[in-house]
Amino acid sequence: MPVIKSITKGSVAEKAGIIAGDCLISINNNIIGDVLDYMFYCADNDLNVKIARDGKTIDLKINNSDYTDLGLIFETFLMDTQKHCSNKCLFCFIDQNPKGMRDTIYFKDDDVRLSFLQGNYITLTNLSDRDIERIVKLKISPINISVHTLNPLLRVKMLNNKNAAKINEQLKILSDAHIEIKCQIVLCKNINDKEELKNTLNGLKKLYPSVSSVSVVPAGLTKHREDLYPLELFTEEDCTQIIDLIEKFSDECLKQTGTRLVYPADEFYIKAKKPVPSYEFYEDFLQLENGIGMTSLFNHEFFEYFKKIKADNSKYNISIATGAAAYENMQYLVDELKKKVHNLNCSVYKINNDFFGHNVVVAGLITGNDIISQLKGKDLGDKLIIPDSMLRYENDMFLDSITVKEAE
Repeated sequence: MPVIKSITKGSVAEKAGIIAGDCLISINNNIIGDVLDYMFYCADNDLNVKIARDGKTIDLKINNSDYTDLGLIFETFLMDTQKHCSNKCLFCFIDQNPKGMRDTIYFKDDDVRLSFLQGNYITLTNLSDRDIERIVKLKISPINISVHTLNPLLRVKMLNNKNAAKINEQLKILSDAHIEIKCQIVLCKNINDKEELKNTLNGLKKLYPSVSSVSVVPAGLTKHREDLYPLELFTEEDCTQIIDLIEKFSDECLKQTGTRLVYPADEFYIKAKKPVPSYEFYEDFLQLENGIGMTSLFNHEFFEYFKKIKADNSKYNISIATGAAAYENMQYLVDELKKKVHNLNCSVYKINNDFFGHNVVVAGLITGNDIISQLKGKDLGDKLIIPDSMLRYENDMFLDSITVKEAE
């Protein structure tokens, strides 16, 4: 039973007499196992809440006419333990971390509750038929699913899990229940690309509009791949072919459904040395957190602001540090800014990823030690600006546990 840690002051729960230390048993005769049960069954107006206190069961009648949270705070966010990934994916980035990092770096989550609440991607491989039925019953939507391929045998190979073969049946159940599904395909060279990618996209298209968007991203390969599956890097030519395949497919989807449905990661365009698509291409930016359309959105917001600022002759002496993927675009925007901010002295520094290897080019995986080693002794001006994606918000640390203060 979930233990109640504290009560929000002035809440419905406080008025009803619930206290810290009570255990929540059920709401309207529905056993509460985790945060999703709690959120779903609190949505009724009149609630019969059953709690356990000092070995006794107490029934409380609560009117929740405002349909708000009752005000119960539990020992853990999920009111349960976080579900661990049971796969051994060929491309898993966590398996490519070096030893000696903090423990949380190595935890692989595959929890449907975090998919719904925080946008995490899950594979569905650790869910039973009953779990799928629960998603439908509780209307858990949207849900983010790492599909990778709809070929059952290939998916088993890629995820190293026999349960991965169930993907088509699982997606069909969710689609029939009108659950919104956002899909991710991690593309691995000569494994799930080319014809396999076409087949996967065609299969997902049949599930539209339940499948609302699909992102295609390259597998991230670090230099720490000892004893792992021998994946290959995509070449410039490969990336061009991938873009052509996806854009052709998305153009057809746009004509037939009114949405592009599928989008390639910015990284493909950068490696293919092709300009990223326009802001309008990405529609509602449903896959932004997957690195889809980040460059276009950033540029759009920059120029929207750029139009509003007036010519400025003040002197500014600053610097920017970013990853290899964003470097050229950032330099371009700084040059544009100088057209209005005439005395802007801004150096843009490309930080190569020595920690994970130079094949890892995104700013969010830059470490504090790489910034220190590559910028030490450089003229950084009055201020060094870094992308907030480099930091973990809960502790203001880089991935290698270097703090901002230490980096300064």
